[in-house]
Amino acid sequence: MKSKVYDLSKTLQKYSDVWVALEPKTLKIVATGKDTKVVLEIAKKRKISHPILTRVPENYGTYIL
Repeated sequence: MKSKVYDLSKTLQKYSDVWVALEPKTLKIVATGKDTKVVLEIAKKRKISHPILTRVPENYGTYIL
């Protein structure tokens, strides 16, 4: 099975040391915050029932999700 590769470096480089919720199909950022619980609540309010959560490191460089 071939894996899909998505380059989110330009999208995520604005965010540092936070959790980010992505919409699974479009990979658009739907919520950000310091706490996963808060990020999930915001995503669910925006009708994203199963967001992709990832933590953006403080010094963003190469990051594989």
